[in-house]
Amino acid sequence: MTKSMLGLRILPFLGMLAAMPIALSLGQTKGVAAPVHSDTFPARLETANYKGWNAYRLTNGLVTLTVVPDIGGRAIQLQIGEKELFFVNPVFAGKVLPESQNNPKAGFANYGGDKIWPAPEGWLSDEEWPSIPYFVLDGSRFQADVLTNTPQEVALRVTSPGDPRTGIQFARTYHVYSATTRVRVDEVMRNVSRRQIRWGMWHLVQHDAADITDPSKPNPNFYMFVPLNPHSIYPEGYNHMYGDARHPSYDVVEGGKLLRAHYLYRVGKIGVDSNGGWYAVVNGQKQTCFVETFKYFPGEEYPDNASVEAWNDGPGVIHRDPFDQALKDDPKETPYFFESEIMSPFITLEPGEERLFTVEWAVTNSQTRIAENRWIGVVSEPLKALPSGTSVLLRGTFGVFSPGTLEAGFYDEHGVILLQKKLGVVDPRRVVTLDQSVELPSTTFRISVWVQDDDGQNLGFLGNAILR
Repeated sequence: MTKSMLGLRILPFLGMLAAMPIALSLGQTKGVAAPVHSDTFPARLETANYKGWNAYRLTNGLVTLTVVPDIGGRAIQLQIGEKELFFVNPVFAGKVLPESQNNPKAGFANYGGDKIWPAPEGWLSDEEWPSIPYFVLDGSRFQADVLTNTPQEVALRVTSPGDPRTGIQFARTYHVYSATTRVRVDEVMRNVSRRQIRWGMWHLVQHDAADITDPSKPNPNFYMFVPLNPHSIYPEGYNHMYGDARHPSYDVVEGGKLLRAHYLYRVGKIGVDSNGGWYAVVNGQKQTCFVETFKYFPGEEYPDNASVEAWNDGPGVIHRDPFDQALKDDPKETPYFFESEIMSPFITLEPGEERLFTVEWAVTNSQTRIAENRWIGVVSEPLKALPSGTSVLLRGTFGVFSPGTLEAGFYDEHGVILLQKKLGVVDPRRVVTLDQSVELPSTTFRISVWVQDDDGQNLGFLGNAILR
């Protein structure tokens, strides 16, 4: 692993630790590159009131991230344009509950948004985390520090108190950049104890899965797509962790390449040993797509033997050693949300050590089907090129993560570019539907399409088609 000082000091834990830790990088330390010019969709950071909470708003006009340090340091909401994606529990909106009202006897204050927990979950040994409600790491006030505030990038770090039971202190830094919907989340786990600890980092996002026209009902058009590992340890490519083994939410699509989870108001959880490094969550009613990308580490041991997990919140009974949990058929107590989850491998930390695990989010408008994820966007309908005489009909449906122009390149069989053609303007807040007939150079062998910024830089390819 690469060693690098992150500039994050471990706070002394009851006076025990005062030295700088060793910072061990588990993920990438550099993510999204901000565009050269930030005058269009500049980044900005501001304080705000969100549903009664004191919050920080990180935005660039395309994407807006709202972080509330007082309720577990969570990003409570993510928006593309005016469309909100994350679940916010109306029962607790604006409330900051003390530990006396957020504990195993009093009950769990599920605020919504994103969160980070230790893994694995369990109740049988000290090597398992006893799950929610767990006030220190999930519900307490986190320290907030603004690290960067420029038109190119804004960054906010939230840091938990040290937790004596697990030995953990978590810190997350949210980065929003100009002119892109890509958001980087740097997650750090520190050992603030005097003993060796071993945990995975478990990052969760709760998505709003209520019907947008009738919030008293679940959204019938809500899905998650996860690449399946062709060498999965599971016969079906995924593991039914909780709920009915015949749960109707899950099926395999795209010729066996992807698992599709359909949100149904019925409790269930799956784990996937996915090596694809991404998943996508689609709200078909809003035409929004949330993509989370992460680094997969082959050969490493993962909690639950899974890199990606998903939870259907809904009624039913699930078995959790050493007890059964019953979820009521009542949207007030069992609300409509879908939870997407990322696991890091197990991490062993000596006292004073810390580890960085980076994930990235990107949002766009898209159709319900997701066939592929690319750096610049998602593919719903792959590019097709249909020649007819001296022209060619280009078709495809995409969602993009940055604004720009959609360009087509025409190449001969040696890879020489014959023609570059502008097809139109694209924006993350609109589905990109390509259905356009253009001139076809006579010796064209291959056509590709990509997104180009105002500087003429290629931001990434969306499709490729070979003419037969």
